[in-house]
Amino acid sequence: MRIMHLFSMAGVAEMMCKHGAGDKVLQLKQFDPFGFHEFYGVTELFDDVNKIVTRAMQLQEDYDKIVIHDFSEFREHFPKDKVIFIFHGTKLRQMDEVEKSAVSTYPCFVTTTDLIPLLPNAIYLPNMVDLEHFKNNDITPGSTESWVCINRSYQGDIIKKNIKEKYPETVYYERTSDNLINYADMPDWLEQFDNYVDMKYTYDKPEPKILPDLSCTGLQALAVGCKVWNANGKITDYKTLALHDARNVTLRFLKEIDSN
Repeated sequence: MRIMHLFSMAGVAEMMCKHGAGDKVLQLKQFDPFGFHEFYGVTELFDDVNKIVTRAMQLQEDYDKIVIHDFSEFREHFPKDKVIFIFHGTKLRQMDEVEKSAVSTYPCFVTTTDLIPLLPNAIYLPNMVDLEHFKNNDITPGSTESWVCINRSYQGDIIKKNIKEKYPETVYYERTSDNLINYADMPDWLEQFDNYVDMKYTYDKPEPKILPDLSCTGLQALAVGCKVWNANGKITDYKTLALHDARNVTLRFLKEIDSN
């Protein structure tokens, strides 16, 4: 089965291609500041959404399935029996009931547990971590900043306050265009630290809500051997890495779409 991905979030489409669920990703340049396209080598980058759609329409005859990540508004450009949706968060949380009803007639997957009630027909497909790239090398952390988190700048004053109240020693790294860590370098960067604080939030206004699942960065930190802490305390169930292993998640995806 040949699979093409439109867009990608946190490298998910690229990881799926690595493990057999696709051989091409069409992606906006602005959505890949971390270099997933360089690391995995399966991505065509575009500076305009319309160019992605045009390219996908040119290629669609060569593919059995077209996986659209989040951007459900482009579904009508492709045969319905080819389209699969994977929703990652904000897009689905902000979707109105008319659009949710429309996408529910397609095969749908969601990557965080809070999305399941929003689209009850969807299949839960956990966030992924590439355990061949992120692995525990038992390296002694070399940073004096033993507690660290990476989080967004938008609503950062609220998020940082909440994190510092729970874990006062945490150094808060804002994820901005001037402060990005390349995906290829991320394991080495995380290995500097003993503790990673993973408190991920929605974009709700005026107060963002805490999300229950580990973020992709939290999974990466867990995989390299950091102690990972969320809003409820330390993550102690290391079996969670097997659940989120990109290989296992991709195989589950393939099994699900083969059965439909």
